[in-house]
Amino acid sequence: MFSTVEVVQVFLARLAAQDAPGIARLCAPAVEWEAPEPNGARWTFGTRSRREVEAQFLTLFATYGLEQLSARQVIVDGGDAAVIGSARWRVQATGETVETRFTTVLSVHLGEIEQYWHMPDTLAAAVSTGLARTG
Repeated sequence: MFSTVEVVQVFLARLAAQDAPGIARLCAPAVEWEAPEPNGARWTFGTRSRREVEAQFLTLFATYGLEQLSARQVIVDGGDAAVIGSARWRVQATGETVETRFTTVLSVHLGEIEQYWHMPDTLAAAVSTGLARTG
């Protein structure tokens, strides 16, 4: 069974590898989910199955190619962990680059992610996919 720190390390490695099935395998059968859709248009809440988690990450990786992932700080308190970082993505449809900052909170129980809260810069995502404009 993985510790919280180990789950975070594996999660980040699988995210960097764009391994959606691997990320889903880190999750409990039901995950409390709070995150925006990959294009930043709207937030999704509620419980997700492993298959739904995999689908969410497959959509993310079909929309963006991850070029760089940086974890600035990882804070662990028992079964809870917060990752504060940044990422550089390439929009698959246009080739444009988008830099985002994010905080991800994972709650781990018995070596599985039971809660996933992802709070990225949704404006940057929406602008990069053409759903929003600035200026």
